[in-house]
Amino acid sequence: MMKLKAARRPLSISFVLFALASSNVAGAADRSAFVAPEDQALVVFIQNEPDDYMMNYIVFDPDKKCVAEVGGREAAVISLKPGKYTYYLASANNHRIDVDLQAGRTYFVRLSAVEKVATSRSVVTPVQRGTDSYKLLKTWLDGTRVILASDDPCRGKPLKERTNRTQRRINEANADWKNGDKIYRYNYSLLKEDGLTALEVSWLRDR
Repeated sequence: MMKLKAARRPLSISFVLFALASSNVAGAADRSAFVAPEDQALVVFIQNEPDDYMMNYIVFDPDKKCVAEVGGREAAVISLKPGKYTYYLASANNHRIDVDLQAGRTYFVRLSAVEKVATSRSVVTPVQRGTDSYKLLKTWLDGTRVILASDDPCRGKPLKERTNRTQRRINEANADWKNGDKIYRYNYSLLKEDGLTALEVSWLRDR
């Protein structure tokens, strides 16, 4: 069975991907890996701050198939056709995010952790324009190792747990989504305009 538990060391994560992909380092001067092709959109899951390493994350789709696993100091890059998607993230908590992607734009999601008394809580932060997350994006990206989701061994496979357990994760995340208000759903969404253009990605090196 898949074990998702807190740890003090970098572990392979969810929408993460890649126990083994490239070891390209995304320094402030090189953002080419985050530039979306004209006919595709990119979604990048970031887990880079020291406190973020406490959690494992698995990103999966409504068909219960893994999209990626993300590990410490990684930026997992997923290439997708433009359109609307729903993804789930399994960790200490279960999360749902909805994204509406535009071709030629790159979207970012930060995966982090918050320590509570005797436990930790997983946090998912879509990077939205006009928010603090947008201002902090360069900081979260500096020094990350770029991983391509297409190289992740888990891609397209069922999660390493019982199917009914994965379904419970989906049910819990969907219940939170349904019971949440408009602000809750907005906070876990990415709109077309939240994506960065190629020019804006190049600006990341100068911020």
